[in-house]
Amino acid sequence: MIGKYDFKLDEDRVYLIETLKIEGYWSTKNYTLTLQNKNIPLLNHIEELLKKKGLVIPSKRILLKIKLEEEMQKEDIIIINKNKILNFHIEKSPFDNKKLKAVTSLPYKKEIKLQIIYKNNKIPIVIKDLDSEIICKSELKCFVYKDLRFPKIELLKFLDSYCGDKKHFHVEQFLLNANEKLVASAFSALVDCEGTISHYGFKRNIQIRMRNKLYLEQWHKLLKKFEVTGRLEKDKEGRGILIEGWQDFNKLIKMGFKLYHSGKKEKFEKIMNSYKTTQISRNSYKEFYIKKLLELDRSVTNQELAKILGKSKNNINYYLLKLEKDGLVTCNREAWPYLYFISTSSVR
Repeated sequence: MIGKYDFKLDEDRVYLIETLKIEGYWSTKNYTLTLQNKNIPLLNHIEELLKKKGLVIPSKRILLKIKLEEEMQKEDIIIINKNKILNFHIEKSPFDNKKLKAVTSLPYKKEIKLQIIYKNNKIPIVIKDLDSEIICKSELKCFVYKDLRFPKIELLKFLDSYCGDKKHFHVEQFLLNANEKLVASAFSALVDCEGTISHYGFKRNIQIRMRNKLYLEQWHKLLKKFEVTGRLEKDKEGRGILIEGWQDFNKLIKMGFKLYHSGKKEKFEKIMNSYKTTQISRNSYKEFYIKKLLELDRSVTNQELAKILGKSKNNINYYLLKLEKDGLVTCNREAWPYLYFISTSSVR
């Protein structure tokens, strides 16, 4: 239970709140709470959570953005739905004022047929909700989002109290002291909303990029607490957290990490299936092998250790020799096959 609001933060609610914090918009003053996204399975999951928790049954709308040519004026465009002229506004890219989109909000229907009068041409636009995705057919480049709206005063007041400043959000104290299941649920929401999953060649990573320095640093520290060793990066476009390697991915899964964004979920599953043997994070072999040998608490051959860890004998032999050279592992060469173990002095 948080504060004076009857809002117990379990895994489902933590996922919901983190999603709203990153991706949603709310205003208690204007009695507004909305969530927009292109990915329908993700929004379907949010809708299910709202119903499951008895919070509210959301209403739905469709947000349509139509890419325009540079220097087009609002007066040059008309959008028509069933002989009715629709209201819309012009949206400029925050990175380039010359890039324009006409933006309009539509009542939700499984199929919507529009016409846009653009440069003296009538161009049809057909939008269809196929449950797993929303498609838009048109000569023009269009972007379609499903829009969930669920203003509920208890939830709005809770968001104000719990999340604070929407523009400069942070990781709340509750989450900094939460168990791994709650942290994994919140991190799942962060990746679903703001993360990028990369998988090509030997590149396999989760990346989160944004301008909110404090939020990223807090997440980096929080993940490290659970031995997920991502690293902070910075470039001209902002900051990011980069997580890579089977060991860190596997730790996240064991914590309860689960994606609902269909594209990211599919990519992450392909990454995990692509590992032929278990992998470890870069530069973490010492910690990994010492921990395993301490858990075994006995002498072991390289072949036996390879079988336990699901790795090749050559791979295990390579790292055991490195650890022996560093004085972290002792090898009994009077036995055959050689026996490796951690002496008491080597871990002091």
